[in-house]
Amino acid sequence: MKNIEKIVNAALVLNQKATATFLPTAIKFYYIFNLRDLSNIFQGILFSGPECLKTPVDFVRLWLHEASRVYGDKLINVKDMDTFQKMKFEVAKTFFEELDESALKAEPLICCHFASGIGEPKYLSVTSWESLSKILEEALESYNEINAVMNLVLFD
Repeated sequence: MKNIEKIVNAALVLNQKATATFLPTAIKFYYIFNLRDLSNIFQGILFSGPECLKTPVDFVRLWLHEASRVYGDKLINVKDMDTFQKMKFEVAKTFFEELDESALKAEPLICCHFASGIGEPKYLSVTSWESLSKILEEALESYNEINAVMNLVLFD
């Protein structure tokens, strides 16, 4: 229960910081963050199950992933993305100082329904870029066997 309170408080602080830092302008008119964004983070967390959240680090990494998808995906330039990355990890460090910082920052920070392969969807963390690439290539091959060939190039 202690970690749940910390996640909620950290999410509130991150929302306040993102709202104050990334203000809408004529070019960035869609930099509007509100409570819907906050609810989207928790909606994403609710996709996970016990197989995804074995340790407190897993829980915090899932929250960091969802925050990146909600806030980070709206950002349009490298400076804003870097600012958000720093902000996100500062908030995590403030609220979860007992957790290993290198474990929280480990890449890739991606969760998806096909991390363990195509089939029964389970919302899990991707363990490596290589495993994600392999799963996507297998899915493309499977699709191309059944349907008209889709010539996609999957970049690293």
